[in-house]
Amino acid sequence: MPSISLDLTSISLFALLNLAVYAVIMFVFIKARRKYKGGVVGKSIQFLIATIGFFLLADIALFLIPVSGLQVGYTIHVVLKICALTCLAIGGLNLFAR
Repeated sequence: MPSISLDLTSISLFALLNLAVYAVIMFVFIKARRKYKGGVVGKSIQFLIATIGFFLLADIALFLIPVSGLQVGYTIHVVLKICALTCLAIGGLNLFAR
């Protein structure tokens, strides 16, 4: 069975970079949500904000790997990514269905 190096420094830098990107994206969509209150576009923006939130939680779940093991941490990571993609799909369907 291959061994995986758990270098917390690289994981921390990766998480901080992702946090910065997610913060910029959240800022843009929260400003857009104020402009497009209600309606189909407003609802789609809500789903996009939820998607970014789930992606952020999925990346934070990588910090569970040293504590609870690779299998648990990565499983939580994948489940949260699936939730994020589901929110993205629902938001897109709401936008294009009308």
